[in-house]
Amino acid sequence: MFRKKFLLLYVLLTLSVTPDYLSPASGIKVYALTSDNRVMLSDNSGRSWTPCMRGLPVDCIPVRIYTAGGKIYLASFSSGLFRLKNYEWESINSDLFKRRSIYDKEPGYRKISAFAADAGDENNIVTATKHSIYRSRDGGLNWTEVPLNGLNRRNYITALAVAGKKIYAATSFNGIFVSGDKSFSSCGSGLPNEPYSDTLKFTEQISMLAVNNTYLYAGFSFGGGLYAKKHNEKNFSPVVFNVRKNIDVFIYDIQFKGKELFFTENSVIYRKESDSPITEYSGYTEIITRIAGQKNIYSVTILDEAGRLPTLSLRTAYPEKNRRSIAAADRNTLYLSVSSLKFLDKHIDEIKKTEINAVVIDMKDDFGNIYFKAGAGTASEIKAQKNPLDIKSILTRLKNNNIYAIARIVTFKDQKMYNAFGGLYAIKNKNTGKPWKGSEAEYWVDPYSEFVQNYNIELARDLEKAGFNEIQFDYIRFPSDGSVNLCNFTYKKDADTYKSEILIDFLKKAANILNIPVSVDIYGFNSWYYFGNWIGQDMEELSHVVDVICPMVYPSHFGNRFYSKINSRLRPYKIVYDG
Repeated sequence: MFRKKFLLLYVLLTLSVTPDYLSPASGIKVYALTSDNRVMLSDNSGRSWTPCMRGLPVDCIPVRIYTAGGKIYLASFSSGLFRLKNYEWESINSDLFKRRSIYDKEPGYRKISAFAADAGDENNIVTATKHSIYRSRDGGLNWTEVPLNGLNRRNYITALAVAGKKIYAATSFNGIFVSGDKSFSSCGSGLPNEPYSDTLKFTEQISMLAVNNTYLYAGFSFGGGLYAKKHNEKNFSPVVFNVRKNIDVFIYDIQFKGKELFFTENSVIYRKESDSPITEYSGYTEIITRIAGQKNIYSVTILDEAGRLPTLSLRTAYPEKNRRSIAAADRNTLYLSVSSLKFLDKHIDEIKKTEINAVVIDMKDDFGNIYFKAGAGTASEIKAQKNPLDIKSILTRLKNNNIYAIARIVTFKDQKMYNAFGGLYAIKNKNTGKPWKGSEAEYWVDPYSEFVQNYNIELARDLEKAGFNEIQFDYIRFPSDGSVNLCNFTYKKDADTYKSEILIDFLKKAANILNIPVSVDIYGFNSWYYFGNWIGQDMEELSHVVDVICPMVYPSHFGNRFYSKINSRLRPYKIVYDG
């Protein structure tokens, strides 16, 4: 009898119970990502830090830390995927992850946009490089690309989960997909979405997935909350909808510990057990509070070596970006068309009464017409050269009034080049082989053509020599309207090249040649969703190459139901503000 009581007492004492508070000295390690692209380690709850960079390339840009099965993985922007072993990072990369480039012999790796490991098999891991998914069955020694049948490559993979043969892939605007025997298919309905028009809506961007034997969980960006779906059901239901009622927060991590669910929303940890209410977990409050005062840290991963809690990652801040160019900073700009330049002095007088201190002037317009004396003969050969403006006089008047001058070059929408040389450099129609025609009055040339790229860079060099302070490339994208499914890019050398990669190639080359700041105009919707392989504009990629990014957030250019829940009088302001 005594033995039975002793055994019962022993079992009760050894049951796994999540503590409400963990002592800072009780085997807690904290990994941090910093704005200056370092990984740091603290074993005293964030009081002091040591670098945790051994094994990483010098130019590595960490993106986030993932944890699974007691192992720590690091996803990077251009150096691939790493796993921590004995406090040293080991590469588990594959050549499959490498970015494509027509100029760079060693272009580096594509951004690791998602990663997951199977809770039942730590060697079964998956990762994504924005628009591609790869699986390893041996812990990262060997990788194979996962066919994306049913999951269009226009999607941007933001989160993954894996359980046995099944892969769950979450996207930036198109919901969640699950792999079957031969293809991916949509994984349920009921997810939060933003209507765009009467016929189109976008699922909110998913930031994290997690799967167990019963449920698939999905965490969202932009205050979308946390949703879950049982494996035998079709619809997702909210576990919690926007705990903090704030568009600036998102679910950063989802983990399990026995029957308990843990998730982080920015720098707050929540936990839930079965049907119990959600509660805020305060055991790491001291650590989180201390780290919140360290401005260079934007993400932390807290590891309890005793295994009393799951390893949890939190987003404590947004990473600060260093300004690429002081000259281009703090510019309030007015656009001036060619026809408006006849009133330049009047514009200058009005500008001096305001906070405007810069102007953008068309030097190559939407049809390919050029309004300055181009140095190369191509402009005249393709009949793009117009009577040149008196650039010297224009720039002198602007500079005498301390107004910064930006030259606008419309890049890949170019009717003059489209029609030149028998349509040689136009995008081709897959069915006819003739130049492809999209929307009315739009003529697109092939962004993969080095001739087209070099032509625009030469024009930019001429404008730099003329005295402009900055070059702004507009229509630096692929066409979005018309029968884009019929576009054939005959100058594309590698079929696996992402659209964003060829645009980055062009801009890198331009930025390396020019000695003045380079800016780009981009489609306004990029401010809300990753659209990298749709029209090629990836805002994150661009931020590493150009000095200024200008989202074109014209309220009139958005669908009639976008932000429809907002008061119609405030809607234009809100679109511009959020964009």
